Amino acid sequence: MAGLTKKVFIGTSLAAGLSAVVGTPAQALDITFHGSENIKSYTHQDGNLWVDANSSYLTDGDLTTNVELWFDGEDVLDNVGFTATAGTHTVSVESVTAADWSAYGSQWLGDLFANYEPLNNVWPQLNKTVQDMAIGAFTTMGSGDPNIAEFNLDETGAVDIKMAGWYDLNTKLDPIIAQAKTQANSPFFKALVGQAASQALLANISLLETTLDSMGPLQMSEIAKVTINGEVHYAYSFDAVKSGFVAKDDGKSYSGIYSWNHAGIPVESVPEPSTMLGLMAVGGLFAAAKRKSNHNA
Repeated sequence: MAGLTKKVFIGTSLAAGLSAVVGTPAQALDITFHGSENIKSYTHQDGNLWVDANSSYLTDGDLTTNVELWFDGEDVLDNVGFTATAGTHTVSVESVTAADWSAYGSQWLGDLFANYEPLNNVWPQLNKTVQDMAIGAFTTMGSGDPNIAEFNLDETGAVDIKMAGWYDLNTKLDPIIAQAKTQANSPFFKALVGQAASQALLANISLLETTLDSMGPLQMSEIAKVTINGEVHYAYSFDAVKSGFVAKDDGKSYSGIYSWNHAGIPVESVPEPSTMLGLMAVGGLFAAAKRKSNHNA
């Protein structure tokens, strides 16, 4: 009986130890919203397209759904969003206001030019009026009311965000350029600045238009303010993949998916007591088998 009890104890310990080695299932994220009155969830379901803020649409693995931070138009007045915790890590994802531009604007423009070399090359040839028009259009299209299609935070602090946006923003930019050309060529503007200045501005706008047309799809995500354990980052991307669907309300949005991630810190595994007990049991079994083998030799 004592031998049987010992075998049962060792077997139980071994099973517990091996279970601990394999690991336990990942725990669900703890997500809370702030400013939820200005946050809506897009369901992609007819008749119930937009609902109140719902964290399940951030982690459902379905890119057709998303959570829009600052639903009340393009003019973002406040940082609203959600906070997620996993283990010792806390991450907040928020909308971006005009005041945030001073913190990330220079870096964003630098990254824009780095991703679009033709635009970078032609930029010095554009006058300030056209440069300001372009920056205004770009920042409006890459606005700070992001649609978060998927969010993940793991125990290492690694963050992965996917944002729904436009695969090619030229379709939004073309009307802006057309309007600028119409205004520059208007009799009122010509009377105000003179024929020569009007023609020079038109030539500059056309140069920008030609350059943009030569680059293929114009891709830039919306921007999210991401605070990871107290450290602020601005999440954006200039590289989209086709989503395979469009929004059901305007038939154009969400044609592209943009990804942003931040690496975590690998956690060194410290064996649990049950793991150590299981490994000791394994060692004891092998040692006993070896002694028996030597004895029988």
